[in-house]
Amino acid sequence: MTEVAYICGVPSDAYEVIKTENEPERWCFGERKRRTGTWTCTRPTMEYLERTEAWGWAEPIWRYRCDGCGMDRRWLG
Repeated sequence: MTEVAYICGVPSDAYEVIKTENEPERWCFGERKRRTGTWTCTRPTMEYLERTEAWGWAEPIWRYRCDGCGMDRRWLG
């Protein structure tokens, strides 16, 4: 049996979605057109936190995704 350690973070499959909010159309620099988007709030699952005791990483995270390209390309850069 091999043990896996995560130094700085929680693996993406250990997150659960808390809330989603739709965003009105705004400019997507990747697609060069106006697109709607979605904000998603996630947090580590309670099972993951109990198993790893990674309580310091339990803070919810908001992420934005363009409904067209699937990325956050609202800004140039």
